[in-house]
Amino acid sequence: MANATFQGRAGRRSFLQQSTLGLTGSLLTGGFTNTWAQQADNSLKIVKVEPFLMTGLRASAPWVFVRVETADGFVGWGEGTNYPGVRPIATAVETLASVVIGQSAWNIEALWQRMYRFMYYNGMGGIVLAAISGIDMALYDIVGKKLGVPVYKLLGGLAQEKLRTYANGWTDDLPHTPEAYGTKTKELVTRGYTGCKLDPFYNTPMNREVTQADLRLAASIIKAIREAGGPDYDIAIDVHGRWNTKSTLEIIRALEPSRLFFYEEAVPPENVAAMAEVQRNTSTPLATGERIFGRHGFRELLEKQAVRIIQPDLARTGGITETKKIAAMADTYYIPVAPHNPNGPLCTLASMHLCFSIPNFLILEYFEKDEPIFNDLMPGGLKRDIQGVYPTTAPGLGANVTDDFLRKYKFDAAKTDEMERRTFNTLK
Repeated sequence: MANATFQGRAGRRSFLQQSTLGLTGSLLTGGFTNTWAQQADNSLKIVKVEPFLMTGLRASAPWVFVRVETADGFVGWGEGTNYPGVRPIATAVETLASVVIGQSAWNIEALWQRMYRFMYYNGMGGIVLAAISGIDMALYDIVGKKLGVPVYKLLGGLAQEKLRTYANGWTDDLPHTPEAYGTKTKELVTRGYTGCKLDPFYNTPMNREVTQADLRLAASIIKAIREAGGPDYDIAIDVHGRWNTKSTLEIIRALEPSRLFFYEEAVPPENVAAMAEVQRNTSTPLATGERIFGRHGFRELLEKQAVRIIQPDLARTGGITETKKIAAMADTYYIPVAPHNPNGPLCTLASMHLCFSIPNFLILEYFEKDEPIFNDLMPGGLKRDIQGVYPTTAPGLGANVTDDFLRKYKFDAAKTDEMERRTFNTLK
């Protein structure tokens, strides 16, 4: 009886093994694996890597585009924008070209590691990781074009059907009064926005102390936005890490009656313990990430649970490859991701592909003034309505960077220098 049972089990195992072998064998004999292996081995050899400095529409802010070309004619575009000071990023891209040229664009992870380790002794700060980011995005663009699929399909497919966005850049040239902010908020709501972000302060004293006059004005502006937007309208505040812990808590407490969606860069990002101390003393969700570089930079932030939302910037923290890892790390702490995205259009597209693929996406920063740029880059522009942004079906990132586009947004050094002084020279 025991022998018969054994033989029966053996027969079932043999049947299952043969069935599995038959299925696998049919795939192999069908040429799927062999074709894939041949493509990976014999195509997408990188022959050129070059940076392009550009000047955008919004406040003449600069972009750093990266173009990567393969021997079989595929061209990928990425973006490694960070400012002030875009020229060193372009130089870093040219430096990294030596370790990328001759390699296969299929091997995105290996190339990321090659670039990271090559520049290791320069420190993993904004310039180095911005350059890596631009090349990394371009590699995904190439592989997506080669396979004829959008980048989010290379990242695991759609985890989100649409992406909610919030308005930023809407306060440019606006009078700094509650009335002006309230009127503009009503316009945003009419156009379908359900949330916005702003910095209600223009500059900071050397001692990082907020004055009561500035605090009263900020509170009145946020109150006007709340009244104009209604109870469900989300208001995010970005103070750009300009205040000390004492002042930033004063600001949060003054604005809390207006229900803040999140409060960004409560203190400078270098001291995670200080950020955690602020978060422990408020129920308002803190957010940060634009000046944190790579997954190693986010590790301590997450371990100390110093914020409730992280904001990695795809053009600054290592591109799609690294940000996907950072998002997965955050998910283990049940922390959502709201990418920082004030850069150029290629970073916006890369951010969208990444966000479509992750389960812990929260909201994406969007500048409506950039809308004409997407019309220049993509047939029909972005697929967007009141509900949010929808995925593209175009291969790669979905951008078509033409010579006409490069000429139209040609780098203007004088405008860029003026913009950087005006925007970042904020000490009183």
